[in-house]
Amino acid sequence: MTDDELVAAYLKQLSRAARQLPRSRRNELLDEIAAHIAEARAGAAPLRDVIDMLGEPEEIVAAAGGQPASRAGAMEIIAVVLLLIGGFLFLIGWVVGLVLLWASPRWRWPDKLLGTLVWPGGLAGVIFVGLIGASSGTITQCSGGSGMITQCTGGGGVPAWVTILILVVAVVSPFAVAIRLLSRARRVPDQAEPRLLEGVVG
Repeated sequence: MTDDELVAAYLKQLSRAARQLPRSRRNELLDEIAAHIAEARAGAAPLRDVIDMLGEPEEIVAAAGGQPASRAGAMEIIAVVLLLIGGFLFLIGWVVGLVLLWASPRWRWPDKLLGTLVWPGGLAGVIFVGLIGASSGTITQCSGGSGMITQCTGGGGVPAWVTILILVVAVVSPFAVAIRLLSRARRVPDQAEPRLLEGVVG
């Protein structure tokens, strides 16, 4: 392994260890360590000695004030549950979950937008749309009198397998988004990031 590869591998380990830090602090830490290594290399110091002196990436992150990745808080868990099944409470539960979603600093706006759009009303919205689709199925018209061959014409419609596929995707999507939101809720919020709905909930 060349010196450049060794430095790149060390900085990659450091970046992975610093994932729980706010983005601005993580970037600052990586820049500091990279600059320190470059300065030491310019002074002809053996690279492996420099890295040994720096220590393990986890130790550097701990010294920089890093904290272990935290679990999702009660507000985040309630938000995800309400987004998933709150629609059954006359949609009020889903709206409350939506407010909690946008008020939490643990999610960035792409995650909040995803949680809002997939799907409005959660599972209740999926079931409601599914019932509407089922009630507006193909209408078959038949003609022919007594003793005559009956001729029926259908209105076409969507093939059954397409309907089943759409239904499966529609049901699975809210669960996939819920898992993503719970995973993303582990991150430590960056205080520099704007809170779009700051003050909505106390």
